[in-house]
Amino acid sequence: MICFVYRSPYHGVLGKHVRWLPDASVLDWFRRAWEEAAPDPDAWLRAELGADVYGLDTIFDEAASRSLPKPETMAELRKHLKRHLYVEGKVIVDEHSVRALTDDDEVPLAYFFLDEKLIAQRPHRLAYYLHDEWPLPAETTADGDDEPVTTIVMSQIGDVDWDTQGTVIRLKGVRLPGLGARLRTARKWPEELTLLRGCIGPDDDLAAALDRMNRWGAWDDQELDVTGMDGDHEAAHRVALDVMAQVEGHEIVPGPLGGRRPALGHAEVAEHLAQAVFHIDDEFGYLQMFLFDDVWAAAHPGLAKSLRRWFGGSWDPLK
Repeated sequence: MICFVYRSPYHGVLGKHVRWLPDASVLDWFRRAWEEAAPDPDAWLRAELGADVYGLDTIFDEAASRSLPKPETMAELRKHLKRHLYVEGKVIVDEHSVRALTDDDEVPLAYFFLDEKLIAQRPHRLAYYLHDEWPLPAETTADGDDEPVTTIVMSQIGDVDWDTQGTVIRLKGVRLPGLGARLRTARKWPEELTLLRGCIGPDDDLAAALDRMNRWGAWDDQELDVTGMDGDHEAAHRVALDVMAQVEGHEIVPGPLGGRRPALGHAEVAEHLAQAVFHIDDEFGYLQMFLFDDVWAAAHPGLAKSLRRWFGGSWDPLK
């Protein structure tokens, strides 16, 4: 089998779509598609992949209209894709994968065809890419590192590119149960963490803080409005409570693209993993946030490392 992964905010709470395909290799899938997609590439791809993948139909349109020969090797497939696949970014082809970067003039998009050999060889790079369910597993069965560390990974709000679409922050010397207290004593963070810090109350209840963050209703155009939240924590928390009071009981609250619906957001907090998805817009989907410590990472090393890669700024998992 091979796996198809489409990184797209239009698809699901995790901002991606995953589909396993029965072909023995990536080349075999393209060879099959060369024939089966020819009558109507757009419709065939939607049925085959379960998603409308931006620009992918162009290679099969060109193959049919130009009578391009079916590729016999990955080298031949690479030549066809380089010449005839429409992408705004780039396409990379090797013996075990096809990886493409594009955008639809609204958001960056990427898609990947990955074979089982590659997946088996690179689990720590690909585990989160292949994971298609929320929430992530929270159980822990292993000890952590000698030095505690908590990692926070999250998507970001506003105009997005592949250098700023996510943030990865590692806090040494603290595990998740102590994160609230640690955040309250610090001040300089990206806006999303500045907001989380202000939402944490004196009880250090991370679940309550994520719920407040989910219902946030203060925005400056497409950016979070965290005015007054980067100083003393007591003052920052008062700002958070004031904003919460303004949207109390509202089904739709202000968002970066108009109205957002907190009821569609979700948060779960376990001892060593906290995770949340925040509804931003009916079209552009959700933002994601994961907070995990070394104990969870030891039990789920592939997910931990690939989470850092997914949110770390590079579109290509194999870069």
